[in-house]
Amino acid sequence: MPSIEEQNLTEFLAEVKLKMENITFSKQKDIQKINDFIFSSDGKYVRSKIIFLYGHRIGIEYQKLLELASTTELIHLSTLVHDDIIDEAPLRRGKPSVLKFSGIKKALLYGDYLYTKTFSCLNSLENKDIATILINCAEKLIEGEFNQISAMTYKAPSLENYIKIIKAKTAVLFSGALQSIGIHANFKEEDLNLLYKLGHEFGFAFQLNDDLIDFSNESVTGKAKYKDLSEGKFTYPLIAAFNDSTEEERKRIYQLIETKEYSQIVELIEKYNGFDATRIERDKSINNCIETTQNFIKLDSLDYVEQFLRDTLKA
Repeated sequence: MPSIEEQNLTEFLAEVKLKMENITFSKQKDIQKINDFIFSSDGKYVRSKIIFLYGHRIGIEYQKLLELASTTELIHLSTLVHDDIIDEAPLRRGKPSVLKFSGIKKALLYGDYLYTKTFSCLNSLENKDIATILINCAEKLIEGEFNQISAMTYKAPSLENYIKIIKAKTAVLFSGALQSIGIHANFKEEDLNLLYKLGHEFGFAFQLNDDLIDFSNESVTGKAKYKDLSEGKFTYPLIAAFNDSTEEERKRIYQLIETKEYSQIVELIEKYNGFDATRIERDKSINNCIETTQNFIKLDSLDYVEQFLRDTLKA
């Protein structure tokens, strides 16, 4: 039987989804057809979970959390639609992508439609400081996508550059959402900065975990195995191994990506402990999340939040 905590979270996520359905509703039949397709599946709503778990415990009004979560998820959903177009991805977590479902022209327009709905939500936010934070997040997400295309496709970026890409793409929206909670709570700048750090650490761990999932069994994770590799993307495990490999092995890695011989790439990653290096960095960020959380969450709620962090951020 689910705990009260789990029931409250489940109810909140259901309301977030319903609010998003209402916001995106359109009388234009093609748009609504895609809406129905998207909302027929259960998303992960990780950003909404973070917003509720922290915002509720900090004492933010329920409706404000609902408004923040739905707006944040719409920004995220917009980027997913465009990401799948850029990557020419037929699947998203084992199910047809919007690109596959509707074709490139309608998918592109639908992503744009979501952005218009998102900015309409931002414009209606009572707190303009929060609107500004989330607008900046949207800008950084797009800049991060440009940087990823330039730095990661069929060539190995440095770990330093890869971390910058994660910060811009994955971590920024977590940081923005948590900072928005702090603004609702009238936190001082010091605590707002801590929330930003918490979002950054969460996003970093989340991305490294996703990088590990790319090499895992699809039936367990829902993500197609070697999806990133098949798109020519260098992620943390491969970059870590690439940096330690010989010049001859580096040339071979490029060849293996071209010929799609992924099992041999895995052997090289294991040879240079790329997976272990990724797990170590991920776990450092998880521990940093837990440590920072102690500044905001009372001890009687800390165990539940800590378990959520470990369950969400460890494959």
